[in-house]
Amino acid sequence: MRTRVSAVLLAVLMVWVAASPAMEPRELYVQPPVMVQVAEGLTEASSSARADFAALVVEELIEVYTQELEHSGLERARGAGRERRLVRWRQAMEMELARLHRFRRALVMTEDVLVEVDRQGQVLFMVEGSPLLVSWPRVAGQAAREMDLVQRYCTLHACPALGEAGAARAMPRAADVGGAWSMSQMHGPGWESEGGVRCAFADLRDRASREERCRALAADLETLSAVLAQVVREGGRIEWRMLRVEDEPGDGMQRVIVNERGDYLRLPLRALSVEPVNWQAALRWLERRAAGVRSTETVLSTRS
Repeated sequence: MRTRVSAVLLAVLMVWVAASPAMEPRELYVQPPVMVQVAEGLTEASSSARADFAALVVEELIEVYTQELEHSGLERARGAGRERRLVRWRQAMEMELARLHRFRRALVMTEDVLVEVDRQGQVLFMVEGSPLLVSWPRVAGQAAREMDLVQRYCTLHACPALGEAGAARAMPRAADVGGAWSMSQMHGPGWESEGGVRCAFADLRDRASREERCRALAADLETLSAVLAQVVREGGRIEWRMLRVEDEPGDGMQRVIVNERGDYLRLPLRALSVEPVNWQAALRWLERRAAGVRSTETVLSTRS
């Protein structure tokens, strides 16, 4: 379930963001912030655990927005345009504070609280059917603030082991990939995985080693497909024509660029990086796999 920040606050935020530099490329498929990790574990938690978590967060939001409003009252804008934006910013802060106070009052009276994480990785509370998207007024200090909140909450309730925010996540490495040899009039003999990844060879010599090469390619593509599917579920943007694999020096990882902005994954995909892969065929296989369509693509065609 998704919701949006109030229209006025969103409009003001867009004005301020428009003046910011273009967003930098970011690494995808990493451990989310610790507060998101806790929220994801609260889906099936007791109502009191969810209510306690929401109460802590709302109390902190009220404190932070109050400080932001007080700080903005001390600012003196230079120029009429800047002054108008500052006035709108203060009005937005006041509206958000009023809304947060309403949620705090509701939390005193009920434990009817749902905790969810939306596709953009933001924590969402539903209190008696009303949505509250957790949104801090500034990014600076957010990680430390959320860590403090999590530590306070975890002194009251049992929490799972939390991963370091931004660290690599466990990768769904493809299990043993099955397949078989076949003959094709167009491509000659080749090995094809059960998922449709095919490698064509000039003849049937060295079948064991050639099969191993193709099996490794199929495993890499299966792994990449699973990670890309998760990225899409979490709101990441994949632009298939921009997808490419680059070597990362030093640690045996490859960088997978997924869109024009340069957002990327870091995965161990050695076979895809060292084999002379027909990348257009690999892209077709990945895109069709993402759409739930099974296809057979010859991703490697070699005489060696």
